[in-house]
Parts: sequence; C-alpha cells; structure tokens
Amino acid sequence: MTIYDILKLMKIVIGYPPIESVKGIPLLSQNRQFQWFNQPTFIYPVVPALAATILARSGFEVIWLDGIAQGWDYNVWFTKLKKAKPNLLFIETKTPVVKFHWKIINSLKRRLPRLLIVLAGDHVTALPQESLKNSAVDYILTGGDYDFLLLNLANHLNKDEKLKPGIWHRKKSKILNTGKFQLNHNLNTLPFIDRELTKWQLYAYQNGNYKRTPGTYIMAGRDCWWHRCAFCSWTTLYPQFRVRPVKNVLDEIGQLIEQYQIKEIMDDTGTFPVGDWLRDFCQGMIKRGYHKKINFNCNMRFGALKKKDYRLMARAGFRLLVYGLESGNQKTLDRLNKGVKLNQIEAELIIAEKASKETDGHLEPHVTCMVGYPWETFDQARKTIQLTSNLFQKELIDSLQATIVVPYPGTNLFSDLKRKNLLKNQDWNCYDMKESVIKTPISNQNLLNLSRCLYLSAVNPRFIFKKIISVRSKDDLKFLAKVCLKFFGHLADFS
Repeated sequence: MTIYDILKLMKIVIGYPPIESVKGIPLLSQNRQFQWFNQPTFIYPVVPALAATILARSGFEVIWLDGIAQGWDYNVWFTKLKKAKPNLLFIETKTPVVKFHWKIINSLKRRLPRLLIVLAGDHVTALPQESLKNSAVDYILTGGDYDFLLLNLANHLNKDEKLKPGIWHRKKSKILNTGKFQLNHNLNTLPFIDRELTKWQLYAYQNGNYKRTPGTYIMAGRDCWWHRCAFCSWTTLYPQFRVRPVKNVLDEIGQLIEQYQIKEIMDDTGTFPVGDWLRDFCQGMIKRGYHKKINFNCNMRFGALKKKDYRLMARAGFRLLVYGLESGNQKTLDRLNKGVKLNQIEAELIIAEKASKETDGHLEPHVTCMVGYPWETFDQARKTIQLTSNLFQKELIDSLQATIVVPYPGTNLFSDLKRKNLLKNQDWNCYDMKESVIKTPISNQNLLNLSRCLYLSAVNPRFIFKKIISVRSKDDLKFLAKVCLKFFGHLADFS
C-alpha cells in the first residue's frame, strides 16, 4: 500500500497520445502554430510541466506519458496508460489535431470508462462547448493558466474544493461552466519545474533552436506584452501579460546549469520582457557568470530595443533572437496589428549586428514569415521573399521559419475572415499548414512553393560561406549539420 492509497489521492497522467499520419510528426507540445514535420522538433511543454510539478508537490501521483516525443505508436502508449491505472488524463490540444483527440477520447472512454479526461489549449479555450458536444471529454480548462486550474480540479475531485472560473464540464446532459477564466494567479508562487518527473531529456536534443545541447525551455512571463497580433493563437490564452521577478528567473537558470548541465536555454515568453527588467536580467547573467556557461535565446519584437540593449544582451550571453517578420508588405503588417514599420526592420538588424561585433557577442537573429494572406497577390507575397533574400545576403539574419498563415479560432484574424466569408472551410484537420484554408488569389500549390522559396532565400554564396567559416568547434559543426538536415526537412514539409 502506497501513500496515495492511504490518502486516496488521484493518480494523474499528463499525456500526449501519438497521432499517426502520413503527413509527418506532429509539432504539438506548447506550440503557437502547429505543423507536421518530416524532421521532428520537440518543444519542452513548460506549462504542462508546471502542472505536473505542482500536482506532485500537492501529493498527487503524476505520470508523464508523451508518446510523441517518446516515438511510441498508439498501442504502446495505450498499454502504458492502462498499466498506470490513472484516475485522470490531461491532454493539451490544438486546432489541427482536436478532431484526432476527440476520436482518441471516445475510444479511451469505451475501453477505460472510469477514466476522467481533461482537455486544455487555445482551441478549446475559444470553443469549449464544441469538444464537449463532439467527444466524451469530462472537463475543459480554458485560458493559459491551466496548470493552476488542473490543480484546482484535482483538489475539487479529491477534497471538494470549489471550482475556479474557467472550467467547463457536463452534468448529465447539460453543459456547465464556472465563468470566464481569470489570469489572477501569482506566477511567483510556482516552484521550479521537476525536470526529472517531466522527462526533460526527451526535449533536450531534437530541437532546431539549440546550437549547444542539452538545452531546455523556461518562461519568464505569460505571454506577450504586445499581445495584439491578429493571428496569434496565444492571445486567446493570455489576454494580459505577467512576468516573474528577475531574481526568480535567474535562480531557475542557475539550477538548470548546476543540476542538469544545461548549455542552452530558450525562453518561450511570447515577447521577452524589455526595459529595466531586461537590463537587470542581463546584469544578473553577467554578475553570476551564467553568460560564460550557456547560450540564452528568446522571442523579441522589432522596435522594442535600442543599441545599448543589444550591446548588453550580447554581453549577457544572448544568442538566438526570434522576431515575427510575418510579411514584406506594410499593408499586411498593419492589418495584423504588428506595430512595426518595414523601414525599421533592416535598420534595427544592422544595429543588432554592430552591437554584437562591438561586444564580441554572438547575436543571431531569426525571423518568422508567413504567406497566404487573402489580401496579398502573388507578386506581393514575393516581396517577403525578396526581403528575406536581401537580409540573408547582407548577413543580417541567420535563419528563418516559413509557414502558411492559419487563422485559429479565438483570434481576431479568424473572426474577421469568418465574418467576410473568406474561410474555405472549418474542417479543423485542414488547419495544419499543409494547405491554405483561406480564400486567397494564390493557388495552394503556389503557396507551398512560396514557403519553399522563403527557405531557399538563405541559399546564396555569401551567407553559406559565412556559415562555413563560422565553425569553431564540434558544437558548431554538429549544429551546421543539424541545420542542413532541418533545411531539407522543411523543404519536404511544403512539398
């Protein structure tokens, strides 16, 4: 008899059931935009990992079953789930796979009828009743603080704690909810993630963001202080921004370095905090000597930083800076509420490059781009490729990510396109970037070709030569080989 039997506390599985498809490997965990990948990339799911940690610290037995990252097929994953005999299964879902999850949930309910199943994520936050109507799911947790809500739900089921706002469920034939979710939870009360419990090694190597491994993810804040981009699905989860204290984040980094020998950290806050917070953070990285031990990566916005900020970040060990470029057309940037002017982009990248050279730093800008906007013609979409080609030619960016724009439910873009009858369908299986679901003047095949051309914009002699001569170590050589493999994988993704 275990302590869980004595206390009669629930056994909880946080799981990602394998989704088998000819399209590839699903990039699902903690991701703002879903894709099927030929070459797998696994993102460490920070919020689910925090959920597992706080549940375990509250006395619940928690089992981590990520069948996708483990490379299991569904039968293996189900066998392990059945053997664990959990009372509750938590699944993070997203628009392009929610219908897969409905089928899995219905199958699990037939085979394990006493198992309680919980869904969370941006799709079910936007459309909570849909999943309750189309599957046998028991609970929907809405909003981005589903780590706090999952603990509340577990305490409700075990100790009759009152349910907090943001939880949808059914009672007999009626669908009920506890009200609009609230983001009033104190992030400072969260413990550092139990990385062993959540099998951090699964996500430490196969990730295109890491130049040095092992690497891992943290989140200094939830989620983006700009939070106005019309297409971003996480504006549904986090309509307001919160950030942890600088010392708290630095202490977590210290633990990752000392306890896990981490060499690279990606902060997955939608946009990394700036201003005094950023400056205090950089100075803390330097004072503690962390800048000599790890590379630090983050998401950033054009127009948020000055040269002195870039200089300080370069000194503090920052490497990968991920910017949402999105388009080479000002009209598109305005319609997406990016708050950026095209003429800012190259000028700011030049500032970042100079700051990096002056401090002997290694800032490596990465841009994300999309094609398939309903208001862009083929020639206008080509302007984005011309822009990225120019930036690569001038050695102002080091890498990019290309996607077909997807309007996720809950976003302003989805609402706008639905109102204007510009959506081809609402079959969520189609919302996976393998095809456009928007009525555009560009054919789907041409959109796939444009996406490939965005990746191919990096193929110029000057940029390739720079990459080759930049190799200084085995880590650099391994990273270059990995980049090449990912590059051809991305070309295959849009074949």
